[in-house]
Amino acid sequence: MHKLIVKHISDLELLILALLYADNKEGIRKKLFLQKEVFLVVNFIKEMKSSADFIAHFYGPYSESVEYAVEHLLSYKLVEKNMGKYVITQSGIDVFEELKYRLSEDKLEAIEDFKVFLNDLTQKELLVFIYSSFPEFTTESGIKDEIYEERVPVAISLYRKNKVSIEKAASLAGMPLEDFIDVLGD
Repeated sequence: MHKLIVKHISDLELLILALLYADNKEGIRKKLFLQKEVFLVVNFIKEMKSSADFIAHFYGPYSESVEYAVEHLLSYKLVEKNMGKYVITQSGIDVFEELKYRLSEDKLEAIEDFKVFLNDLTQKELLVFIYSSFPEFTTESGIKDEIYEERVPVAISLYRKNKVSIEKAASLAGMPLEDFIDVLGD
């Protein structure tokens, strides 16, 4: 069975396994985080972009292909959902380790970096980061106004946690750098 599964793992499924394997196999909480982490990775790994096919949705970027890939991995028991958290199983680890040669070292490093960066953000921090960085994916959002109202305090939080540079924090806050520095000083 293992060899049959290995043979049928798509690039997108392998990417999801890589995300779940990264950062010491730390699980990814909630579907929303998994969708957004895959979104950011495929925006970096351009050749994966078309297979994920993200569209603007209620909570920002969403991919039905990612949803199906996760369901496929769950059905093969390569991934499990444990108290709402997606976790790679031992079978998933075995399959990933057998197939990781399909991803370059640079891609594996990028996946690791994205997961370390994103996995401990709050949901608001994640959404402010995504919405401010990719506004074209907010057109269908039902919570855009609520998220944008929180931009400044969330940008400050991300900066103080050393998650983003001061320039990126100012951009996330939707403010000129000088104004953001003034707000930080208050």
